[in-house]
Amino acid sequence: MTTHCLKCRAPLAPHTGPGRPASYCGSACRRLAEYEIRRIDRRLADYVLKLREAQADREPYGVDTDHLGRTKRQRVADLRKWIAEDEDRLRALVCDEAA
Repeated sequence: MTTHCLKCRAPLAPHTGPGRPASYCGSACRRLAEYEIRRIDRRLADYVLKLREAQADREPYGVDTDHLGRTKRQRVADLRKWIAEDEDRLRALVCDEAA
């Protein structure tokens, strides 16, 4: 059971009575969390697509560089790191276990 808002970390009133305990302090935090979840979901889909494209590329690691000067190995490492960070944030918004 959460004791604080999953979005703003404000303390929540103790749950009494029937029903599911609150995860957010109000409708504003709930809406902001819903927006952030959708944004992270779209970004994750883009990262996964880019990761698949980079892994399917036949060029060996280190041969080509992108416009930022990163090699294929660096791009793949960055994408994996960003995916892990976004998945962690998504878990924190959905349940209190990762927070």
